[in-house]
Amino acid sequence: MEADQATLSGAQATVLSTAVGLLLLLCSLRSVPLGERMVVVRRGRARLRGPGVVALLPFLDRGVRVPLGVRWYGVDRLEATTRDAVRVAVTAAATGTVQDPLRYATASNPDQAVEWVLESELRRRLAERDLAQLATAPLTGATELAAAVSARTAEWGVEIGDVQLGRVETRVDPSLVRWATSR
Repeated sequence: MEADQATLSGAQATVLSTAVGLLLLLCSLRSVPLGERMVVVRRGRARLRGPGVVALLPFLDRGVRVPLGVRWYGVDRLEATTRDAVRVAVTAAATGTVQDPLRYATASNPDQAVEWVLESELRRRLAERDLAQLATAPLTGATELAAAVSARTAEWGVEIGDVQLGRVETRVDPSLVRWATSR
């Protein structure tokens, strides 16, 4: 009777270890779609994998999904001052793509960093123009703006393809009315 219990516990141990092994195998497999890549980080070294099925070693590998399609970066409401000291609020949008998935995956929050760079470059460009220039041709220089943002975001593996200004708003106050009548 004791021999039967010993073999039964041996059989239970085999079933349990097989179930744990299958569970670990299933947890280690990841499916990476065509429009994404997975950066696998093991002991500080990053490798690019995908598309397809990617195997990760549990507790040793860390997988970071990187989208390769077009991404939208938006500036909802940016307060800035033009060259002629008029306060304006603008909205803008930019499209970008990930050109280097390894740099993108190892960067700390690259999407938010790209939006910060977009805001700072946009604020700098607005400070170089008068209000009248914004009213007549708000989209001039968008390719130069996109190139300037791309130059700063290249370290994160992101390239900006297009930047478009949406709305340009200003408050109508007495100093603005005096400015407009003096022209």
